Amino acid sequence: MQTEQLNIRISEDLVHDIDVVTNLLKINRSEWIKTKLAEEAQKEKKRLLIELSTLYAKGMITKQQVQELVGKEIAEEMEFIKQTAIESISMGREYGRKLKQKLN
Repeated sequence: MQTEQLNIRISEDLVHDIDVVTNLLKINRSEWIKTKLAEEAQKEKKRLLIELSTLYAKGMITKQQVQELVGKEIAEEMEFIKQTAIESISMGREYGRKLKQKLN
């Protein structure tokens, strides 16, 4: 996996807090920061994709807009999920109608 170096400035207080944590855990500061950053990035990505898929499912944005934001693969997954949900709802309605007819 290729890596890229990022340089950031953080407050001395935050550096101190990170040093306390990493000293207590007896781990490398850079590794701890990379791990926490990766965890937060994944959590935020998941949250944003859920919001995006909700907007798409409600017809508030197009598949093309989704694709421009997150790529073709994710846009196609969202389309598949949307179509599957529509079919499932349709089948559920039909089943409900048939069941209602049997009961009446």
